[in-house]
Amino acid sequence: MIRNRLLVAIDQFEAGDAAIDFTIGHAAQSGADVVVLHVREFPPSLRVPPLETVGAARDLVESTLLRMRDAGVQASGLVTSAREDTVAKRIVQVAVDEQCAAIVLGSRRLRGIHRLTGSRIRERVVRTSHLPVIVAPPGLRCSKRALTTAFSGGVRS
Repeated sequence: MIRNRLLVAIDQFEAGDAAIDFTIGHAAQSGADVVVLHVREFPPSLRVPPLETVGAARDLVESTLLRMRDAGVQASGLVTSAREDTVAKRIVQVAVDEQCAAIVLGSRRLRGIHRLTGSRIRERVVRTSHLPVIVAPPGLRCSKRALTTAFSGGVRS
């Protein structure tokens, strides 16, 4: 049985914040409870230590849970570890194990050469999951000049 529960997979980038904000808004309106998941990635080589400590991963999840609870959203959190190439499978598996109705991910929208070197976790989750996958768009980036123009009524001097 699938319950009214969302899994939000977070990271330490702006994309994770966008996914959190989207999930808070959606869960507050729909009454869904949320499972916050952070997958600590291990590099392909066993000789290279992970970039993130277990404590840092837990802190990320705990701060997200605080934001959710402050917004009145029921949430629980999980930290797990996986090799870079199995992160997407781990996200999907946790969503199934936790009986979630959908998976929420952030989007980093990599451009140029960065697009070729990205990990493509979002695409892998979409391909392997039978659950709906919601991709929260990143926040808009505006230059200081554009903001000044917008707030001055569009008049340029």
